[in-house]
Amino acid sequence: MKLKQVASYIRDHGVRGSAVLTADRLFGRKAPEVSYELWQSRNRPSSHDYLKMEKAVLPVKCKVAVTAMMNSADRTAFFQSLEMQVYREFRALKNCNCPDYILIVNGPCTLRPDLLWECVSLIGQKGGSKVDLIYFDSDRIGRDGKKERPAFRPDFDPDLLEGVNYMGNVVFVNARAARLAGPLPDGDESFHAFLKRICLKEKGKDLSVERMRIRHIPKVLYHVAEDPRAFTDGEESGWETVTYAEGSGPSLGLSLREEPLISVLIPNRDHSQDLRRCIDSLRHTNTWKRLEILILENHSTQQETFDLYRQLEAEDPRIRILTWDGPFNYSAINQFGAALAKGEYLLLLNNDTQILAPESLARMEELLTRPEVGAVGAVLLYPEGSVQHAGIILGHGGIAGHAWQGERLQEILDDFPGLVFSHTHNVSAVTGACMMLRKDVWEKAGGMDESLEVTFNDVDLCMRLRKDGYRVLMCPAACLLHYESASRGSEDSPAKVRRFHREIGIFVHRWEKELEAGDPFYNPCLTLKGKSWTCKDDLRESTKPYVKYLKMM
Repeated sequence: MKLKQVASYIRDHGVRGSAVLTADRLFGRKAPEVSYELWQSRNRPSSHDYLKMEKAVLPVKCKVAVTAMMNSADRTAFFQSLEMQVYREFRALKNCNCPDYILIVNGPCTLRPDLLWECVSLIGQKGGSKVDLIYFDSDRIGRDGKKERPAFRPDFDPDLLEGVNYMGNVVFVNARAARLAGPLPDGDESFHAFLKRICLKEKGKDLSVERMRIRHIPKVLYHVAEDPRAFTDGEESGWETVTYAEGSGPSLGLSLREEPLISVLIPNRDHSQDLRRCIDSLRHTNTWKRLEILILENHSTQQETFDLYRQLEAEDPRIRILTWDGPFNYSAINQFGAALAKGEYLLLLNNDTQILAPESLARMEELLTRPEVGAVGAVLLYPEGSVQHAGIILGHGGIAGHAWQGERLQEILDDFPGLVFSHTHNVSAVTGACMMLRKDVWEKAGGMDESLEVTFNDVDLCMRLRKDGYRVLMCPAACLLHYESASRGSEDSPAKVRRFHREIGIFVHRWEKELEAGDPFYNPCLTLKGKSWTCKDDLRESTKPYVKYLKMM
């Protein structure tokens, strides 16, 4: 390895990380999944760190009031942790006149010594005076005293908060905002309602603007006591597990208006069996009847495919076969179909999908009636039942990867982060294998970029929508099977590899700033290499894994 390459390697991974990675290569070691216990040992502040905080001069001083809702038996440990706070300007709410901020604690827990210091430090930063609420990451103290089950939370997500209190049970609130929000909470249900009054008061506002007002510190700054007396209805205050069986879930009120037309765009080349299964699920499983189904034919060669086309058109007047004569280009094919679509909505759909939840389209469409929503995706499952797609994490795998891929629904719904999975939430992108948009939003965005022929065209479209202020939502109530890449083939020829590298280069150059900032809906303490929503391996993960792709154009 050349000296310049060694220097670059050390810059990306650090001296210790570079040594670990070099040893992995030399000895053929496979990097293990990092346990939370190991992650804690690498990331907890030292006594030296706390000493530096005590000596630091913060740019602002805030009068902080503290109010805690917990059983008397749990107060001793809490007050001991409060007395250990590095930042000392705090008092009990009942003894504090005109506080600047209020620390609200809902349930038995202990605070890390730097919690208040971190809050006041953030308030002192540029724009900190506009902050209404700060929330944190947390973990649980088991009955054996061991810290476990971390809740590494995403940045502010109003859609997720609407359905569940994902923020936890300790928040730092601007006293003025608290007064405007009404009475302080006195339990789990009122705590969630209080958070919503503060955080969701300006519905539809640009998330990038709202994140200046609602801030998240991605550090484990408190520890929830694992006490069966404390939480009987969910994981933390306000949490509840929601799962949707076929046809279940809250009423959408669709009977109050006529169904708008959804244009379904299905690129296809042969694979008639896959296509038949997909179409049958649209016609017979799906409950949304006002459809036009546009099959975008692209260089099929098998007679049975054309026989199927004739049969489908004869069976259902909603089906049209449109022929794209150009070379395979997923973006261009969908652009072609969208230009001929008559619907108010576009549903991009792979031919190797099959609708499982009958109301999938109805639930996706309902979210798109909100003007601030630009695109909606669905949960896609492999045929054997594990998750193939539940949103896309920016930076995972170096560029972008699917969340929860390979996991099973029943194994992740009853704990954090499974509760994120089971509620509508924001994501950086969703797959084009099943993506719904309003047609006017597609046209305003310019549709898919045809220079991205096969890869990252869906992610790029979602990134452009978010840059324009739209939200991209995951709808867990919409669920399909996905027989992934059944019709595309592998990236194994030299021409395909060159095209793949070129498209990666285009994407990385276009979104380098966003890749460097990280996915706002995926905590920076979590891995971008291994199984999603597991602890980051700080020694083995490059700070900028995408940099190597910048030379691929």
